Amino acid sequence: MSEAQGSGARGSGARGFPAFAARRGGRARGQSFWAAQWAEAVEDVWPEEGPLKKGRSFARTGRIGPITVSPGRVAAEVYGGEETYTTQLTLTVLDDDEWDLLWERTADRPAETEALLAGDLPEDLLEAVEDARVRMLPGYGDLDADCDCDALDHPCPHATALAYQLSWLLDTDPWLLLLIRGRDAEEAVEELKSALLLRALAGDDEEDDEPYDEEAGDGTTPDDGHQRAAYARPAAALPALPPLPEPPAAPEEPLTGIEA
Repeated sequence: MSEAQGSGARGSGARGFPAFAARRGGRARGQSFWAAQWAEAVEDVWPEEGPLKKGRSFARTGRIGPITVSPGRVAAEVYGGEETYTTQLTLTVLDDDEWDLLWERTADRPAETEALLAGDLPEDLLEAVEDARVRMLPGYGDLDADCDCDALDHPCPHATALAYQLSWLLDTDPWLLLLIRGRDAEEAVEELKSALLLRALAGDDEEDDEPYDEEAGDGTTPDDGHQRAAYARPAAALPALPPLPEPPAAPEEPLTGIEA
């Protein structure tokens, strides 16, 4: 496992995609929301226009082979004239704590949670990403490129071309952004469900431990309510005491003898 992949990558397997055919003109950047966000982030990390322009041109030539996307890595064989080069982009994989925090922040957002559970990657997920202070899109010190060509530019046109082609893949499968960071779609949804379950269980525990509010009637059982109602009734007056019994009659004097 490479340093870029890190300890956060679980059993997420690599995914392969066929090579793109040559394109004449047209946009080199993907057109969907996530594709545009990816391309913009790449251009912010690599702001020199020369390598970017060469990369956009090369991306349309059809000389990049099948693309492999895996945690922390995007790779392809590139055909440069008579030579074949191995080109790859590397990104930092989120660790387990960062994923947990991201799902906690996502669970705060019902609309985004519902969309993710339905299989969509909502645009507003970026707000949850920012709240969790993790990276989903490339950033400074986070994205790097490697190619065994002899180009003087860094990144070379092959690497920037691969970055633009990844934006084309994001047009049809934005979940690849999560795969690069260490989770495939199935793992991501299961972890979000676990975060929601833990939150529900914690909420039940808080209700059980909540002190009784006499005005609101919270935290009690029906039996508790009957007992309180009974104690709240005014005390009834005690019945009068029965009369004391009459004292017993004095016994007659016993006979001491018999008269003659």
